[in-house]
Amino acid sequence: MPGVVTLHQESETQSKPCYFRGQCWGALGIVVGSLAAPFCLPLGLRIHQGWQHLGQVDQSSTATETLANRLVFMALAFALDQDRPSILVLDAFFSVASVFRIAQSVWSISRKAPCLTLIIRAKKHYVAYFEAALPAPGQLGRPPIYGDKVKVMECFDYVHLFSTVSCRVYGRVETVSILALNLLWKPTGGLIRFVFAVTSRGPIVLMGSDLHQDPVTALELYCVRTWIEVMFSHLKHLIGAFQFRFWSKKMPRHSRRPKTNRTLTAPTTQDLGTVQHCWEAYERFVMLGAIALGLLQLIALQFTPAIWQQHVGFLRTRSRALPSERTVKQVIAPQLVRDFLNPAASGIMREIRTHFSTETAAPHDPRASPDAEELAA
Repeated sequence: MPGVVTLHQESETQSKPCYFRGQCWGALGIVVGSLAAPFCLPLGLRIHQGWQHLGQVDQSSTATETLANRLVFMALAFALDQDRPSILVLDAFFSVASVFRIAQSVWSISRKAPCLTLIIRAKKHYVAYFEAALPAPGQLGRPPIYGDKVKVMECFDYVHLFSTVSCRVYGRVETVSILALNLLWKPTGGLIRFVFAVTSRGPIVLMGSDLHQDPVTALELYCVRTWIEVMFSHLKHLIGAFQFRFWSKKMPRHSRRPKTNRTLTAPTTQDLGTVQHCWEAYERFVMLGAIALGLLQLIALQFTPAIWQQHVGFLRTRSRALPSERTVKQVIAPQLVRDFLNPAASGIMREIRTHFSTETAAPHDPRASPDAEELAA
């Protein structure tokens, strides 16, 4: 299978290996609904590793083609295509300087601001600096750039600087202690807005590219980020978007055990087009599943009372008033079957049914198969 590489992920579960073989997918989603009952509507999914299988050089080791940067490029393309300001919320893996530089590199002339604003969780070992004080008049020498050094996790020791506010943290409204500071971060060489918050789940540090970002809003938006994990779970288990079996015999065989990705080999020149079509089939199949999941989410938002009225399944308790994607699927699936069996006179279902009946009724001619000579032999 093209795009299969060795992946690494730390896990506390002993049954899950740290190194395994698979495809590295990058996904971009948009929050729809409300913060109390949100959905993560998928916008795009792409394979981000294994370019050697396409005959291309994997430039993930360079400064502009890392895994973190590729996802930011996807978000920038969406923001430019929609021509509207966007906020990209990411986890601590993306808290690198190149991500901030790329986001700040594209500006909107009409708004006089970057097209993409970042909210990223900071790593615990990060340090920042206060701005240096202005030099005294007549002082000789180069003026200092950085002021006092600040370890981000030590800021929680100064409890008197925090303010107490009500905030929605992972779906629940609770009282949190929060502090926002604009500090210099050496990797970017500029100011970054650090948000320090103490929630019921412990302390958390966020980094933002907008120096005027409301700290409460930043914390609430970051807590919604976990819904992209729910989106992946529904794509895998509910829709079956990753259950494709598109194998290509034109691909060189590779080991099933984890090996270094430097051993990846490209197919021959005459087989490169076939492997590329297989790669495109993966992404198109997954995008069709993403479209189906997005339709389930939009139906749940637009027709909430009708979904609950026609739902015949048993739910001991409802976790929220908004129906889930699985609930919508249980309501829509029987209706689609009835529409397919009893299509309208000029409906699209009748055309699909007629085309399907024509294809299945046609006798199979082995001579029409490209492998007829091989089968005859």
